[in-house]
Amino acid sequence: MSQTYYAILTAIGEAKLATAAASGIPLQFKQMAVGDGGGNLPMPSRSQTALIGEWYRAPLNNLTVDVNNPNQVIAELIVPENQGGRWIREMGLYDREGSLVAVANTPPSYKPQLAEGSGRTQVLRLVLVIANTATVELKLDTTTVMATRQYVDDAITVAINRLDFKQSARAASTANLVLSGTQTVDGVTLAVGDRVLVKNQSNAAQNGLYVVALGTWPRASDADANPEVTPGLLVAVEEGNLQGDTLWKLITDAPIVLGATTLVFADITSGYAPLKSPDFSGDPRTPTPSRFDNDKSIANTEFVKAMGLEFSAVKDVTVTGTTLAPEDAGKVIRVNLPSAAGSPTGFLVLPPLSVLPGAAALLLKNVSTSSLVVVSPAGTDILPRPLTLPPLCSALLVARPGTAEWLVSGGSSETVDALASGIAGQWSFRNKLINGNFDYWQRGTSFNTSGYCADRWRIETISNVIVSRGIAAPPYGKYALWLSPKAAVNELSLAQVIEKNIASTLAGKKANLSFQANSGVPQSITAYIQKAPIADQAFIENGWITIASKAYDLGPASQNFSLSADIPNDGTAVGLRVAFAFNNAANGISINLWGCQLEEGHLATPFEFRGPTVELSLCQRYYEKSYDPEVSPGTAGAQGCHISAAATKTTAAAATVYYKVPKRISPTLTYYALNSGEPGKSTVNGTDMNGPSGSAYTKGLNGFELYWSSGVLTTGVNIHQHWTADAEI
Repeated sequence: MSQTYYAILTAIGEAKLATAAASGIPLQFKQMAVGDGGGNLPMPSRSQTALIGEWYRAPLNNLTVDVNNPNQVIAELIVPENQGGRWIREMGLYDREGSLVAVANTPPSYKPQLAEGSGRTQVLRLVLVIANTATVELKLDTTTVMATRQYVDDAITVAINRLDFKQSARAASTANLVLSGTQTVDGVTLAVGDRVLVKNQSNAAQNGLYVVALGTWPRASDADANPEVTPGLLVAVEEGNLQGDTLWKLITDAPIVLGATTLVFADITSGYAPLKSPDFSGDPRTPTPSRFDNDKSIANTEFVKAMGLEFSAVKDVTVTGTTLAPEDAGKVIRVNLPSAAGSPTGFLVLPPLSVLPGAAALLLKNVSTSSLVVVSPAGTDILPRPLTLPPLCSALLVARPGTAEWLVSGGSSETVDALASGIAGQWSFRNKLINGNFDYWQRGTSFNTSGYCADRWRIETISNVIVSRGIAAPPYGKYALWLSPKAAVNELSLAQVIEKNIASTLAGKKANLSFQANSGVPQSITAYIQKAPIADQAFIENGWITIASKAYDLGPASQNFSLSADIPNDGTAVGLRVAFAFNNAANGISINLWGCQLEEGHLATPFEFRGPTVELSLCQRYYEKSYDPEVSPGTAGAQGCHISAAATKTTAAAATVYYKVPKRISPTLTYYALNSGEPGKSTVNGTDMNGPSGSAYTKGLNGFELYWSSGVLTTGVNIHQHWTADAEI
């Protein structure tokens, strides 16, 4: 198809451009005209010296070279709203001497004038292809130029692009990049269209601002030309593991040729405190808050001094008899002493008061779970009374100015001594849970069905989980509870019901459940404090009612958790229990639990480590066996204190057993043959026999008499038997 609409140079224009090329003096375009073509669409002719039907001529409004086509010159004319009433079919371009140098036709359009009731300002552009645009002078009379919207938009864009402060980049490079495709930079997963500050290229001339694309990255539109990339260019980086929230400056000196000049960027936030986690240097100062402010004001040294916060470090003391040095004043002294000479007591000597400033403070913390620490003053210094720190207790000592006397201002020596003597009221046996550290497993050490597992702890629901005894990390005790899922779909809940006479002490009070836990991977476990209107029952017909619960996020590090609840005193909490539950935990990754404590009050205190004999005795009120504590019931052999009896006649034999601890209720007795461990059998003269089978002749809270009656007994045979007594809730 032949071209209908086009622009050409006239013969005059061709000659003048040739002269301009030869002389080096550019041709100046000055005016542009429109005409109606005499009523018909004209075809441009080289021989034209004027338009056929010119009706409007004016100075050029704009004259530019097309940025995308460097051989095209674009001339622009604006016809104001008060001109018109004619058709536009032709356009002409005139030089400064008034010669027609280019002519074009255009699709016919009617230009109304305002008097006709419809006026508009019309923009006309004539595009002319010229072999060498340097032969044309792009110069206008600015007093006659009218700015179009496009011109203004373009001018604003150019002006913004040439500003030194650029639009922020989402991320910045930390190493040489392949500048194509989506990728991750400084921990940021980039998407198409994201701006990136590239500053670490092996070829530093490639550095600059880029836009992420599926293919090759283009330079950002505000930094893709020489006038837009100048010394002092600034760009902020929004995200990144290393360079998020930083500001970068181009420190390369002019002249800069983009793509050829090495571009070097410097982090101007380096050496300045960032808003996120500032790290000050020198001697920064802030206003001093009021002494008892409790807000987010910055605490300066004057404020800290006024508050008396003098602790400067933590010092570990592990050798009994250590004498603290004067420079230890103002520190937290973490004491962990071994037993001295077979005694559970070590001692520590305070620094001399004569070399300490007045009001110097020492915080002594006994982190041992077993050793007591006797604290002694140096020389003739005075403590108001002997001071002993029991396990997991602390005391704050302050040097009294002008005297040789220490003040015990945090806690009191009386309280500390009372704790050490075990007469401190709520502090003794404050943990309402028994076997809260999972040290005793009389029934066995691994379970995958519901029922009691570790002493006093009952598995309520279980699916694809193994509950077992695990090894605890010091200083948390000997054992821990390990909950190990064995399939992706799993479930577990376990609980300890608190006996009525213990639960009643919490009625109408605040209670706190604390525990320690960890897991190999991030996951969660939910803790509960629950009530029931019936006491001493594991199963409640309408279910346990939750007073308080919370899901806790676990991880590899051991953590302390706590949950508080108000225990009602209205008869609805006669029964009380604590419980833990999870479902669909990480397959093959155990959740480890220890240090469970339920106590009066809204704050968690350090776990109460009761002596092993005491804790086992508490467990044996609910369950006792003839086997050794570490031997599971049903184990073959004489491991423990089994029943031994000798038949004196052929019709009967009896043995009396007394429990170590009276039982909660008359227990359920189970008997095991000594040789095989098989329940319900006896070992008679070394042979397991169904009869004589064991049966309790009498039983009570303190013991039982085991009575055999069988026709197979013969005088003088020896009968051996193990047993368990279960009085659990």
